[in-house]
Formats: sequence, structure tokens, C-alpha cells
Amino acid sequence: MTPDRRAHRDRWISLGVFAAIVVIWQALSVLYPAEAAPGEPMVAGWQVLFTKTLLSMADYWEGGWFGVPSVADGADRTYLAAALSLIDHSLQTIVRLVCGLIAGGVLGLLLGIAVSWSRWTRRLVDLPVQFLRTLPLLAMVPLFQLWFGTNFFGEILFVGYGIGVIVFAGTVNAVRNVPAIYIDNARCLGASRLELYRSVILPAILPEMRSTVLLSLGTGWGAVLGAEYLGAQSGLGYVIVYAQQFAYLDRMFLIALLFILYTSISYWLVSRLTARLLEWAPASQRA
Repeated sequence: MTPDRRAHRDRWISLGVFAAIVVIWQALSVLYPAEAAPGEPMVAGWQVLFTKTLLSMADYWEGGWFGVPSVADGADRTYLAAALSLIDHSLQTIVRLVCGLIAGGVLGLLLGIAVSWSRWTRRLVDLPVQFLRTLPLLAMVPLFQLWFGTNFFGEILFVGYGIGVIVFAGTVNAVRNVPAIYIDNARCLGASRLELYRSVILPAILPEMRSTVLLSLGTGWGAVLGAEYLGAQSGLGYVIVYAQQFAYLDRMFLIALLFILYTSISYWLVSRLTARLLEWAPASQRA
């Protein structure tokens, strides 16, 4: 079987598995009609999620765009308000994610490089950051809430922490895996330490850092949800917290579907972008 035909077959198998999951969920909604609260099914069918549940997202619309009033001001629920609400809260969640990715990624990369920079920087950085890596991320949510408050800074710091420890570990491992002959040849040619990192080590670790970036991206979506549990008044995590208080399981599941969609799209985009940037590397290192 040719590689193209094999890829075509695998794609159809994946679609079949996805279709089976959709059918099983719908069957569960029929076979298990229990309710978490009156009128709130434990397992909402697709016909409920994309009608009643989607329309209920208008409750989280604060108004302001395109002259669409909010339900809090006495307006009726509309699908336009629901769509604007999801767009608004999604954008605020994505902003927190991107800021946390940048902050945590840069800090984790610098600290990871510091471990190999010199003996003194390794002594100062390695043990404290390795200790921070062992702390469970979700257990840190209440601590960050008490330490840094429920403002934007605290949320970004929490996301940055979750991302930073992963990037740090990936950077340390990638630098250790740089072939010694690269470093020896650069030193024989008279490269300074700064030139060695700029022209040899940093380019050499890029292929291996691709997997670290993809891993940290998945963790980042979970971290931003945890960050919005810190008391954010906007974002998809805020919608889940509000829905949890009233046992709106269908709303929580709809937001979970959005997280799956956004995570998949961001993973695909970053994967394609990093693969394009690493076209110079051997195929085995871009996998």
C-alpha cells in the first residue's frame, strides 16, 4: 500500500471513530435521561446543545457590540447575542493564553539555557526550578489566588508558571542532547561562549524544542482554565464556573467542546508553523 493510500485510509478511520463517539453520546442522552436540576439533563443530546444550550450563552453577553443588548438589561435571548458572547469570552481566554505562553516560554527558555551556561548559574537555577516542577499545577490555583490576587497579572503569572516549567525541562534536555562534536568544533574555531550559544546550541535545539512547544501549548489551555478559576469575570473558564454553580451541565459540556476545538486548531497551526520553520532539519528531527 502506497503512503498516500495509507494516509487516506487512516483519515477515514479517524473520521469513523469520531462519528462513533458522536453517535454514542447521542445514545447516552436518550438512554440516561437523568437531570442534574429540573430541565437540566445530565447528558445533553446534540439537539439540546446546539439549540437551548447555545441560546443560553446569551446570558453571558454584557452588551456593547453592534448595539445588541444584554439579557441582564432585560433583552430576550438571541443567537446573535449568544455568538457574540462566545466570541468575546473566547478572545479574552486566548489573550490570557498567548500572554502566558510568551512569558512562560521566554522565562523557561532562559532558565533552561542558564543551567548549561556555567557552573554557578546551574547551582543557582537548577534545584529551585526542579523543585517548582514537582508542584502539581491545579493545586497551585488557590495559592496563586491568595498570593497574586484575581487580576490579570495573577492569571498571566499562573499560565506562565505552568508553561515555564515545561519549557525549562525541555530546554535542559535539548541542550544536553546537542552532539558534543558541534560544541568542540565551534570552540576549536575560536567561538566565544555567547557565539557558541547563538550559532550552535540554539539552532541545534530547535528541532527537539518543537515537541516541547506543542506539549506546553496543550498544558497552556488547561492552565488558562485554571487561571480563570482564580476569580476572572470573563473568559470561558468564568462561564464554566458560573454554570457549575447552577448545575448547568449542558453549558459546561458546550464550553468543553470549544476548548477541544480551540486546542485542536492551535495545535495544528503551531505544528504546521514549526514544521515550516524546520524545513532545513532532517525529516527524522521534524517528526
